Amino acid sequence: MVGRRLLLGAPPGAIGEDALALLRRTGAMGLVLFRSNLTQPAQLRQQLTWLRECLGRPVVIAIDHEGGQVMRHLEGAAPWPGNYALGRVAEQDVSQAEFWAAQVGWELGQELRTLGIGWNLAPVLDVLGDQPNPGLGWRAFARNPEVVTRLGLAMVRGLQQAGVIPCGKHFPGLGWAQVDPHHALPRLDVSPSQLAIHWQPFRAAIQAGLPTVMTTHVLVPALDAENVITFSQHVIQTYLRGELQFTGVCVSDDLHMGAMATWGTMAEIILKTLQAGHDVALVGAKAEDWQAVLAHLTDAVDRGALPEHEASLQRIAHLMSQADIAQVLPPSQDWQPATLLAAEIAQAAVRVVRNPQGWLPVPEPVRLYLPDVTPVADWVLFEPCWFAPTQMADLLGVPTAEIVMTFLDATTARTSVGEAGDIKAGNDCAADVFTTNVLILYDALRYPGQRRVLEALAHKGQPLVVVLVRNPGDAHLVPAGVTVVDATGFRSSQLRQVGRLLRG
Repeated sequence: MVGRRLLLGAPPGAIGEDALALLRRTGAMGLVLFRSNLTQPAQLRQQLTWLRECLGRPVVIAIDHEGGQVMRHLEGAAPWPGNYALGRVAEQDVSQAEFWAAQVGWELGQELRTLGIGWNLAPVLDVLGDQPNPGLGWRAFARNPEVVTRLGLAMVRGLQQAGVIPCGKHFPGLGWAQVDPHHALPRLDVSPSQLAIHWQPFRAAIQAGLPTVMTTHVLVPALDAENVITFSQHVIQTYLRGELQFTGVCVSDDLHMGAMATWGTMAEIILKTLQAGHDVALVGAKAEDWQAVLAHLTDAVDRGALPEHEASLQRIAHLMSQADIAQVLPPSQDWQPATLLAAEIAQAAVRVVRNPQGWLPVPEPVRLYLPDVTPVADWVLFEPCWFAPTQMADLLGVPTAEIVMTFLDATTARTSVGEAGDIKAGNDCAADVFTTNVLILYDALRYPGQRRVLEALAHKGQPLVVVLVRNPGDAHLVPAGVTVVDATGFRSSQLRQVGRLLRG
């Protein structure tokens, strides 16, 4: 039964014999699905039914379906603007944003129920800081803890009303981190009073019955000077279980992240994670010596080195029964209202940050600069328009004389497609002072190629409109005299609204 405390990444590809063998070999409580598992979402429910029948027991199927930046599939899912967009709506009308957050939660739950998925590793309850956050980007709702609390609780309610289990993350709060734990270990030097800000959404959600919480890989000396939170029994037991009175299932973030790379073997990392008080250790889809892992965990149980083991198994069993209900009972849902809701949120969220020289609506002719997102397409799911420049131009609806592709890490723009289909070098076309440049900017804080293109265009003396699609912190890099549009994300619903602002 020790394997029940594992939530494992599904093997790549369709759910079939490999997934069945993994679950039989480990006894894991369930699987986390990734993009490669959802290439044929219409067949997924049938595959999961087969998997459950072969095992003869409930299996929890989990996924990160946050909307916006983090989505694992597009077929049968609306182009949700994401949490940050809802937070922007809240700046004008928090009640409307709260109402929409509940609706989005319900719709996200319906989308998952259609696929046979019962546990959504969402919503994000982190409170953003003043400095840009490389790991969260658009994933968090806002900087205001009251807004995060209201919208987060509304989304939790929506997911629960749809019959799907929600999971608040990333405890004890990742919003002020300057390092992405996917790549390295963040350190948060915050005071107890500042921690109270981060805990406000978690505290309220737990009091409202939040069933699961995910921690994050971060070092917080004010809580534990020696241990990363993942290994901190003091944080899990004293603060999460004690002060916040959380009684549900506590799950780690993926133990394959870069932040955990130097902490030992996977068997050692999993044991330390469970000893800290996590009920479940989440391990992504990479090959492991599961026989060695299970032997290590079994030995710990036999030695009494997992004192809360039976209590964790009881919590897990309850979670598995609840998730199984959601996964077995199919919903009935018309997708059109979800698409309309996404468009309505985008219309209220996308806005002009500044327009000091009056370049909106944009004067013609327009040169459109688009980022080549191919290098990040393995882990970020983009809609097809991002790989078809003319389709993107059509989506924006702006008469475009030329499209110039930019790189994330290169220093120069590359070829462009003219109105008549001719190919030109991007830098050969930059001398026309009567051209309005529209730059779709993709995380210039992270990618030097984007930053250099921004700097070059800002010094050309031509009209320039910058559209932020990946990181709101990019606004700090745009010179004061340049027009900025905050798209609040990169989904098609937001891009259409950007086009309306560009056209006027």
